Amino acid sequence: MRYKIEEHDYQVRINQALRFLQASDKVKATITFRGREIQHTNLAIELLQKIARDLENVAEIQQLPSRDGKNMVMILIPKNNSKSKDT
Repeated sequence: MRYKIEEHDYQVRINQALRFLQASDKVKATITFRGREIQHTNLAIELLQKIARDLENVAEIQQLPSRDGKNMVMILIPKNNSKSKDT
């Protein structure tokens, strides 16, 4: 996904992530930068934080947003799955 995403496209991605999390799967949220867009990493971090807030009732962050080349990545795991792994 890109950091300049429209609201409907964002909701589609949130619903897909929710479906994966409810199936006890991990979700890797990736923001791709092209060309000079790499200057706007702060907007990508805000978008990833918004995703985490919107999914906070079913997911928790396994990997905080980090830059990997021309991508910014964050990994979410289901809340119920994370508790069983800790024990």
